[in-house]
Amino acid sequence: MEAQPLQVTASYSYEETKKRPTVAVIGCGPGGMFFLHAIATRRRTMEEAGDVKGLERLPDVTVFERSSSPGGVWKTDREFKDYGTGKKKKSDCANMYEALWTNGAKENFEFFDYTFEEHFGALPTFMPRKLVLEYFMARVTRNNPNFFDNVYFDTTVVSVKYDDKLSKFIVVTRDNHSQLFASAEYDKCIWAAGENGMPKIPKAIECLLKSGSFLGKRIHSSNVGNFKEDVQGKRIILIGDAYSAEDLALQAIKLGVERIYIVSRSGLGVASYMSEWPHDKVEVISEVMPSSVIQGGHGIQFKGLEYNCELDKYEIDEDGDTINLLDISTVVYCTGYECNIRMLDEDLRKPLTNYTPYTALPSDWKMKPNMFSELYGDIVPYPSLSCRELFLEIYRYLLISNPNMMYMQQLGDSPLLEADTSSWLLLGYITGDVEIPSPEVMRKLNEKDILEMMDIHSMREKLDANYAEASDIILEDEEGKEHWSTNSLDQRILAYEKEGEKYSLRCNARDMKNSSYPVDIGSFEKLNRKGEQYLINSQVTWINRLNLQKGKHTFRDGDSSNIRSIFTDQVAVPLRKLWLDLKESDYNDLVGKGKMLDNGSRVGLPQVSPTDGMAVPGTVKGKTSESAHRGSAGHGWTVVARKERRTRNQRKLQIEKTTE
Repeated sequence: MEAQPLQVTASYSYEETKKRPTVAVIGCGPGGMFFLHAIATRRRTMEEAGDVKGLERLPDVTVFERSSSPGGVWKTDREFKDYGTGKKKKSDCANMYEALWTNGAKENFEFFDYTFEEHFGALPTFMPRKLVLEYFMARVTRNNPNFFDNVYFDTTVVSVKYDDKLSKFIVVTRDNHSQLFASAEYDKCIWAAGENGMPKIPKAIECLLKSGSFLGKRIHSSNVGNFKEDVQGKRIILIGDAYSAEDLALQAIKLGVERIYIVSRSGLGVASYMSEWPHDKVEVISEVMPSSVIQGGHGIQFKGLEYNCELDKYEIDEDGDTINLLDISTVVYCTGYECNIRMLDEDLRKPLTNYTPYTALPSDWKMKPNMFSELYGDIVPYPSLSCRELFLEIYRYLLISNPNMMYMQQLGDSPLLEADTSSWLLLGYITGDVEIPSPEVMRKLNEKDILEMMDIHSMREKLDANYAEASDIILEDEEGKEHWSTNSLDQRILAYEKEGEKYSLRCNARDMKNSSYPVDIGSFEKLNRKGEQYLINSQVTWINRLNLQKGKHTFRDGDSSNIRSIFTDQVAVPLRKLWLDLKESDYNDLVGKGKMLDNGSRVGLPQVSPTDGMAVPGTVKGKTSESAHRGSAGHGWTVVARKERRTRNQRKLQIEKTTE
């Protein structure tokens, strides 16, 4: 079908519009929403100041969103109405499951112009998904009820190409209802489709389970709409140990699961660091991969892995031990998402997928001294640094070879804060308020950032295979005790882990300064009090994971008295019950200011004791307690996983044979 010109609506006259750059934004999740909000905020400020020239520089923006409403993965829509047939179809958009809760402090994604206290009143630091989306929507629409007028919903971006002769982007879209195509030209393009655009399912594992006739259910973490049916009274496997595995394991325990096995290649995800799990229902097995389907389709055999440093990937150790997991009813892929970049032309897509290693580190480079220097000495870097942590052809969201192309990426540990900050930075690039360096300067600045990261212990571990291998050594003191670096709760380790997040916040502080973002958290050189509070908020939630008590407590029940709002200084309140005891009907009790909820009720936050439902902080060292896995030969295997201070190059699976 021949593409037809797209009629783009504008809020200014033609004479005004033709002077302003046109921008196509792909996606109306948090990134697209926050970019539109940055423009609306700047426009309101300029109008109040009578800044006519500034208003003329604001871009004419069109946003395309393939689903029927804003919010991105924070929505739970799983179906849409096909207006051609009138029937409901399953959406291919990646959405979160209905019962999801946040896994980090809400105070670290609070907005400067609309606080949680303004919208909800006092809240616990963790909250259900639906309240997060409600907060996003209220923030962008409260001063502008027509906020989404220039968003084309139910519109799929089919292709984006840059025409060098026209110096324009040619964007082809398809209306999901009529299936009609349209095309339009734009000066700039912002990819904001999200790093969680498409569910990522490991093909090798899926193929193995299919070909082996595994009889249980296989689902991705984004598609657990009937989770109770899939887990209650059953033994399940979660593939992957990151945040979705952590949350779904807790959800499954709440729903009455019999047993949960969390299996992963690296053992580096947050679930592998949990010191305790409620009711001892979870076993974490690291550095293994499925190798075959057993027990007539009801069980899965796993083999240990070795890491191939040259190829930068894990490989099955054919001579290694095996683990048999039997009577498995459900396998959930907690394997994350992939960027939805299918619509981008190869030249625009390649910078997000090019993992060419970085090999230009100066030959005389040496790491700045730190507490590990005496232990490791001067470790010569591996000849090539892992580019999975770097995007060498992108500088602060700009495509170096063509800065008219921009990417809303997740570069640090605070993705929602970063999305809001980067919206102002991208707007500054477009209006000319933020200078765009030359390609040569951008590459040099990227290299400067690489050197900064290489001086940070936790970041160098990810970049440099030689350094990671050195940090894998299990050190003992003269009395044969484990070295302090193996204790996740040691203050020295906590300080070094904080440096990685601190670096991403320093980058955010730099972007805030450059873009005139209305929040000051310090500078790249030094964070101020607000910046340091961000770090405290994150570290408290992390320590609560490492410091869990046996029983029903989760990290969401931990001490939150040191978690504070950056803007109001309000302290997070504890949950009114232990998290495992909360029912969906209890969620409304989280809201403190009498806001209207989905069911039309207005409620207030109940009065609770400061210690009600909270885990009492202690000095319990984070540890792994693996119980026996039943094997086909009547014996069991205990996986002894060193979870504290594990790094990606600890390659040997340590297995201790036991007798049931």
